[in-house]
Amino acid sequence: MYDLFPGFSLVSPQIDNVLDEIRANKDHPEVPVMVEVLRYMPSRNSRDKSGSALREVTGQTFESDDWSGWMEWLGKNRENYQPHEGYVDWKAGLMAALDPRFALFLRPAREFSRIDLTEVVWGGVLSDGIPDLRNLNFLSPQEGDYLNESDRVFGVTINGDGQAYPLRIVNAHEMVNDTLGGEPISLMW
Repeated sequence: MYDLFPGFSLVSPQIDNVLDEIRANKDHPEVPVMVEVLRYMPSRNSRDKSGSALREVTGQTFESDDWSGWMEWLGKNRENYQPHEGYVDWKAGLMAALDPRFALFLRPAREFSRIDLTEVVWGGVLSDGIPDLRNLNFLSPQEGDYLNESDRVFGVTINGDGQAYPLRIVNAHEMVNDTLGGEPISLMW
């Protein structure tokens, strides 16, 4: 199974042989791996072959390059497509190939996990690749004239101290580290 994507250096005959075997066996536990690696296939040809195998095994009609569609569908149908034993180790290895720190992050999943690891995906940016917001300078509500009435904000109050974090600003950073009401806080988006 995990021969489908043992790393980031595949050759076409490997892919063809593995996909032929998955097709022949209508191997449902392979579907989460196939969907995952569809995103990383090295060429249009390999994505098309993988997409064709996915369509044949699942009966779905998503295009080969519609990774988001496949992921959403898999999330809604995961009870019918549980991966083979060893998936957690394979997934940790795949993510560690992107950034070695993922191995440490996913280590607890080898022992226990309440999270469906088929839904853990790389966001496309290396760890710490997006700077968090810290040491913030806040404006008074009157000075925040750049906000529209319809803009969303994260409102936080701790120990009587309140602050609004505009989604428009937080969105680009995904993480805010601040101190509010004398307490350190982290806001993740």
